[in-house]
Amino acid sequence: MDARARPTRFAVTITALLVVLSVNCRRGGRAPAPGVYRGAPVILISIDTLRADHLALYGYRSGNTPILDGLGRDGIVFDDLYSHLPSHSSLLTGLLPLHHGVRDNIGFRLGASGETIADRFRAAGYATGAAVSTYVLRHQTGIARGFDFYDDAIEIAGTGESLSESQRDGRLAVEALAAWIDRQSTARLFAFLHLYEPHTPYDPPPSHRLANPYDGEIAYADELVGRFLARLQSKGLLDQAVVAVVSDHGEGLNDHGESEHGIFLYRE
Repeated sequence: MDARARPTRFAVTITALLVVLSVNCRRGGRAPAPGVYRGAPVILISIDTLRADHLALYGYRSGNTPILDGLGRDGIVFDDLYSHLPSHSSLLTGLLPLHHGVRDNIGFRLGASGETIADRFRAAGYATGAAVSTYVLRHQTGIARGFDFYDDAIEIAGTGESLSESQRDGRLAVEALAAWIDRQSTARLFAFLHLYEPHTPYDPPPSHRLANPYDGEIAYADELVGRFLARLQSKGLLDQAVVAVVSDHGEGLNDHGESEHGIFLYRE
């Protein structure tokens, strides 16, 4: 069955979006034979707090996400994906919180037992690099295990802001990871890019201030994904890459009495 044959809505606080693009596999073309992508670059992009039904790909009319929508049209879209709390530990290990031991963003550390996806890629001879945009994914949480390069330069302002909202502009993460890729002499690389837009506070740059600031943040994240893919293209990597774009969860937006996420579970 086609992955888009039965569109479903998403639990706004816990359901992840996943778009996978194998750039050489285009709509209407034949599926690649086994082994076509052996040794290809693998790119994982996580857009924090992205509610799937705020993309035109899912029928939304008020946003501006041409890059993500294009990836969805040319790639494979998986509609039924459920995230965990906290989800990035599960995303990078393939384990439930019960097994990897991380139950919240603050106060837990990913254990040394078991493997991360970065461990697997490094064992296979890949260079592994990551750049993240939030304090809760700093390397001290153990989530950097398996990465040769892990850029998490998040400054804490000391203004009383929640640690979960301590972040940097995703542009800085894009620049850091793209620079690491530029330094690599091989296409055998695994790169993980994390963008904190559109997590609160919703404060998009002036060029992306739409009527809904949450949508403005999504539009900015879309632009950043485009910038990063353009850097891959300039290095001659994009046409052979496998690119996966995910979100760790959605956002309540007061549809059921919760403005953000982490409390209620709804299938929207």
